[in-house]
Amino acid sequence: MGVPNIQQPEFGRRLRRLRLDHGLSQRDLAVGVVNPSYISLLESGARVPTLEVALQLAQVLGVGLGALVDGATPDVEPPAAPAAEARAKAGTDGRLVRDLLARHAYESGDLAEARQRFEETYRYALDRNDLVDALSCGLDLQDVLVRLGQTDARQALLDELAGVAARLGAPEAVVRVQVDRATASRDAGRMVEALDLAEAAVSAIGTTALAGAGEHVRTRGVLISIRCDSGDFRDISRLVEEMMEIAEALASPPLTGRAHWVAAVALGRLGKPALAANHVRQARQLLAVPSTSVQDWARFSRAATSALLEAGADPAQVLVHLDAARAASAITESGTESVQLASLECRYALLVGDYEEAVRLSDFIDQGDTDLVGVELARLRRARGRALKALGRDDEAAVQLRAAAVLCDDVEAYRMAAQLWRELAEMNT
Repeated sequence: MGVPNIQQPEFGRRLRRLRLDHGLSQRDLAVGVVNPSYISLLESGARVPTLEVALQLAQVLGVGLGALVDGATPDVEPPAAPAAEARAKAGTDGRLVRDLLARHAYESGDLAEARQRFEETYRYALDRNDLVDALSCGLDLQDVLVRLGQTDARQALLDELAGVAARLGAPEAVVRVQVDRATASRDAGRMVEALDLAEAAVSAIGTTALAGAGEHVRTRGVLISIRCDSGDFRDISRLVEEMMEIAEALASPPLTGRAHWVAAVALGRLGKPALAANHVRQARQLLAVPSTSVQDWARFSRAATSALLEAGADPAQVLVHLDAARAASAITESGTESVQLASLECRYALLVGDYEEAVRLSDFIDQGDTDLVGVELARLRRARGRALKALGRDDEAAVQLRAAAVLCDDVEAYRMAAQLWRELAEMNT
């Protein structure tokens, strides 16, 4: 029997092509043979495998050794299923296994593993020009990036998905990606861009199959939240009423709960504490059920706390939701979530007159140690500035209030900016 001569980088190129054709990740291919990092080295041509390893990899792929190595004789060919059947089965099984593993990693909190799995599936779908699968996997991947706080990676992915949706030619897909891009732009502090995307989605959704469905509620909610964050309160009451009508017509408690959540935030920003508190109460009743994930409960509790703080609600009301946010964040806490919670703690300390604690909790913002951006960062700086002013540290207070005002100007949150500039003017008189 002649021994085949394994040549790199040709072996690595063939191995990678066959792995992708079968819908397998490097981790999938490595199971029971080598470790995933060794597969990476083989595919890059940095390592030459032994004949035994090459045979085992061929068996996992369901191909003969000759598909990987020139000069392989029949004696070293593993028995293979018919090529088309083997490829179809391996591709389906690989996609299914990867999807199951990705979702398990996501649900168990292993976000790094989930990101890797979803990204591999997304790239594989793009390589095969399977646009529907690519869009589905890409949106799953976006959810992981949101939880990881990977703002730049999320924005780049959504820009790419906008192209995928356009190529699909499905207006529903275009609207869905527009809404996600709007939320990503808002979270990054690019309010003008966020508002343009959200308004375009609201204008387009009425002519799609999404009209009157759950995505219609979400699209209205995103526009409302972006308008409020940018200080643009035009037609907010009307938009809230229309969103609630669509949600209630669908008779879905979780969806209606989320609509009340958005309404509470909007009315809190409008300075209507009684109405905001009423929507918070209804949202809490509908969302405090086992089907609400811990992550969503944490997000709701933080949003409810912020809405009530903005509305100047009774501290006892605020504390109920702040305690819920503390408890949920203890389970789900990531770096971004811990900063968001610290910001709420600072604002609550200001509300109850514990100015020293408010300053202590906000110390990290002057150390460049925060993932907050745009309006959220402005709110934290405003709280710090007001606490410093209450302590008689006027020069330091002015620095924080001015920084908050500039941030608001930058993201065109003009209503909040005007309030801050007035505060600074009053300090100087």
